[in-house]
Amino acid sequence: MSLAEIDQWIGKTLFIPPIIKLCQITRQSQFAMSRLFWFAAACDGLYRSDTLVQSIFFGIICILAMLTAALRADFPTQSMMPFRLFSVGLLIFDLMEGIAKGDLTGAEFWIFVLFAEYASTIMTIPPSQKEQRRQVGSADRSSGAI
Repeated sequence: MSLAEIDQWIGKTLFIPPIIKLCQITRQSQFAMSRLFWFAAACDGLYRSDTLVQSIFFGIICILAMLTAALRADFPTQSMMPFRLFSVGLLIFDLMEGIAKGDLTGAEFWIFVLFAEYASTIMTIPPSQKEQRRQVGSADRSSGAI
């Protein structure tokens, strides 16, 4: 199994279905969701920072993420497979370390990062089932069928 197949399996089974559902519920684009999750990851990093340098670093990232989410919410974003797989590896490492120590705090950062990255890979958001039923119903009414 190649790395690309592993990346596709992880995205299609774990991350993309909830992202699509969230986009359908909130009526936001996948790019806006990506920026939202990057902002959440930056805020989590700021919350978990231990030193002044970390606080400044994540504070700047929070401000930049907030500005890009506000000003460029629906602009397309890029995602790189090596970075996604690296993030999966760090998530697994954090989970293993957390299980060994009995403290899983900090692993949510990588979950936010992975949601943000996999949201960038979605090309189109399909209409929700409710919207599909509404379109079928309006088509039946316009054709005269009852």
